Amino acid sequence: VGNHHADPCNSIDTYAQILLSTIDQIYHSPVVQSRDFDSTAELEKLNNTRGLIPHVPGTSFQTQFGHLSGYGATYYSYLFDRAIASRVWKNVFSEDPLNRETGEKYKSEVLRFGGGKDPWKMVSTLLSAPELEAGDAQAMREVGKWKIEDEVGLSGRH
Repeated sequence: VGNHHADPCNSIDTYAQILLSTIDQIYHSPVVQSRDFDSTAELEKLNNTRGLIPHVPGTSFQTQFGHLSGYGATYYSYLFDRAIASRVWKNVFSEDPLNRETGEKYKSEVLRFGGGKDPWKMVSTLLSAPELEAGDAQAMREVGKWKIEDEVGLSGRH
């Protein structure tokens, strides 16, 4: 009963975010200081070498996508945050999402601080992962090893 199939677009969407993260890094790197830098040529090269759909000549998508300038080389944080959220879901909530104790722990360890506590410390405490507490390069590498294991594209979740 129902629509029980894996969503193929979930992976496509994630891959598109990876490409956007890559072009964001290129656009905020020293290469842009070159007089012959061409943002459309860079996007075309990326799409034609790594993309699922080739670049359409005569277009300049990047000029209409404000996140590439507004986020300043941090577009990857969408994927990074999904990896953290996925780990929190899997390790904290997945077995019993409506468990009162778990909800109270989340409220006391994360929500009650609003923006007033270092998020790395909160995630470290919530996940019992002291290696994340410093929020340094080592913590970034650790999160970078995690998968995005959300249930958006899984069978039976529609």
